[in-house]
Amino acid sequence: MDKNAFDWNHARVFLTVANMGSLTAAADAHDLSQSTLSRQMSSLEAQLGLTLFERMGRGIQVTDAGHQLIRYIEVMQEAATQMSLSAKGQSESLRGSVTLAVSELDAAFRIPSIVKRIREQAPELQLNIKVSNAMANLKTHEADIAIRNKRPEQADLITRKLAMEPIDVFGTQEYVSQLEQTDYKNVQIIGFDQQEEVIEILNRRGWSVGVENFQVTTGFQWLHVALARQGNCLVILPTDIGNSLGFKAARRTAQPLLELPIWLVSHRELRTNPRVRFVFDQLATGLDYINA
Repeated sequence: MDKNAFDWNHARVFLTVANMGSLTAAADAHDLSQSTLSRQMSSLEAQLGLTLFERMGRGIQVTDAGHQLIRYIEVMQEAATQMSLSAKGQSESLRGSVTLAVSELDAAFRIPSIVKRIREQAPELQLNIKVSNAMANLKTHEADIAIRNKRPEQADLITRKLAMEPIDVFGTQEYVSQLEQTDYKNVQIIGFDQQEEVIEILNRRGWSVGVENFQVTTGFQWLHVALARQGNCLVILPTDIGNSLGFKAARRTAQPLLELPIWLVSHRELRTNPRVRFVFDQLATGLDYINA
């Protein structure tokens, strides 16, 4: 056997055997059968090439080699304890990085004030913000936290529903006024990739549109805004953002076009990582101005 081979778990069990002076008591303490514990002790002795204890009736007597090993195990155990405490202390601080995945509009309109507050309260925290309308994979740690409009199906992700966000169709004051005078004839709306779904939603809300009313489609939401500012098309935006941009809502009914849920999502480190919990809580507070 290689004398350098060493099984820490077996060593911990041996320390319990030595302290209790009984194989039976040590087996109970580690929830092992006595035969399993005996095999582990035999394996440890074989790995080290040492006799660690002698059986004396129902008890055991530790050999000199066993007492020497005990001193080494106690030193190792103390070092492991200190390492654990040190790691815990580091994890309980807010020093380190957190990755947040947000959409383009959230990044532009909702996140800056929250980032300001995070930097004021946790200046040593590094915040990495991934801006994309694609859904980040939290299970592979592409991000620690994400803001989504759909509740994830994975049961091991942690979610919190923050609000229901109203969505409307917007344009410049002049363009919407022109459309109102012509009963929205020949309206042009900037579309997304899910064009058929958008058309169906619009028509359920009193519009009468088809693919001919969506001559331009793009997933880049800032381009939607820039095109709407030219005054010849409508765009679909969260109601509060459309209003803040100075656009006019073009409603065909009294209700908004639709309402989308706002979900805050994190992986399970939310329960153990203070940095992730801190950012998660800051987002929950900063985003709750949206009427639920």
